[in-house]
Amino acid sequence: MTAALAAVRVRDIAARAGVSPATVSNALNGRPGVSDENTRLIHQLAEEIGYLSSKALKSAEKSYVRLVILKRHGLVVMDTQFFMELIEAIERECQREGLELLITHLQIGLDADCSERIRTICMEECAGILLLSTEIYPEDLALFDPCVSPLLALDNLFRHEKVHSVVMNNYEAGYSATHALYAAGHRNIGHITSKVTFSNMRYRRKGYEAAMAENGLAFTEDSFWRVTPTLEGAYQDMCGLLNQNRPLPTAFFAGNDIIAVGCMRAFSEHGIQVPKDVSLIGMDDISICQFCRPALSTVRVFRREMGVAAVRTLLHLAAAGDCYLKTELSVALVERESVAAPRE
Repeated sequence: MTAALAAVRVRDIAARAGVSPATVSNALNGRPGVSDENTRLIHQLAEEIGYLSSKALKSAEKSYVRLVILKRHGLVVMDTQFFMELIEAIERECQREGLELLITHLQIGLDADCSERIRTICMEECAGILLLSTEIYPEDLALFDPCVSPLLALDNLFRHEKVHSVVMNNYEAGYSATHALYAAGHRNIGHITSKVTFSNMRYRRKGYEAAMAENGLAFTEDSFWRVTPTLEGAYQDMCGLLNQNRPLPTAFFAGNDIIAVGCMRAFSEHGIQVPKDVSLIGMDDISICQFCRPALSTVRVFRREMGVAAVRTLLHLAAAGDCYLKTELSVALVERESVAAPRE
């Protein structure tokens, strides 16, 4: 039986039982969260149409998790340490659960058959679908509305959307980094952020703004220095900004480590010393932070723990019923050499 035919029959059962396709899938796969009455009805209807006649199909439904890496532009989701470690953690946790991890790469606007491939994925009955959502917008979630298997958005909070999600606490990151700079004596603190807007970066900005306001510090549009979120892009864009002779804050919170390292190179080439002339804190705590000179202070993201939490949450989504789980993992400030008191 093909995945497409199985999906059609799930919808047939759902229509006759008066429940959602996801409820049918949960009942047939023995997941919690479905009433005994509905479970009996769904199994009865499934037997009537021969849905359970293939034991191989029934076993295959539970044998894998699909990770969909969905990009919009590919400027953030790349083969970096952050995403490599996150995906490795997901794969290892799937193995511990006896599940295979299948990975699909898609890019909106680049892959002509993107929507059709997503529709096919939505027809699959598997242990669950993890959607790496770093770059995508809320409206993109509509592509996954037909999913018959549990769906969890990873690396994007989607605070107001009806989807389960697991993400680091980006607001806490922006707040703690900015507050650390304030505690070091800085009162003129800027924020280096991404030219390309995405949810995580917006919440880091919100944390920055909250810490500034709480400490009675003013910030204006000139407080935000926007760069392309790649090493080369951040370097080139920061060089351009410095060439404009903009007044330089005494400290910056950079939206991630890649941005921070690219900007450090631009600072150096313009005779600006870190931390003597400007203090700098990044975010993610990737290994490059320790090889910079000076070593980069940063906010640690527990990416392996995030991958494990995503798989474990995905496999227990049925128990959530009609509510949606929004899981934010804490972050931690890592102090190294790139922060010092401001020059008098």
